[in-house]
Amino acid sequence: MKFVSTFEITKGFDRWLHLVDVELKEKLEKYGVKVHFACANDDETRVYDMSEIDDPSLVEAFMADEEVIKLRTEAGVNLSSAEVLSTVDKFKIW
Repeated sequence: MKFVSTFEITKGFDRWLHLVDVELKEKLEKYGVKVHFACANDDETRVYDMSEIDDPSLVEAFMADEEVIKLRTEAGVNLSSAEVLSTVDKFKIW
């Protein structure tokens, strides 16, 4: 399942990228999550991303994983601001 989501960040986009590229790498693999695209607004206080999870039944487990929560919080993600904007059936990246 692919989905577009958004959430607030407080430590900038580069810090969030480090979270995804390094700190969460093992957890993303464990839960079958792939981030296909991400961008931030001009003042780097909000991220918009398109991600995919192999097994949608694992979304809640991923989000409730204590290590994931800790790492995301330390990276400045406002967990309560997370919002899934839409699921995605078709897409193209140029």
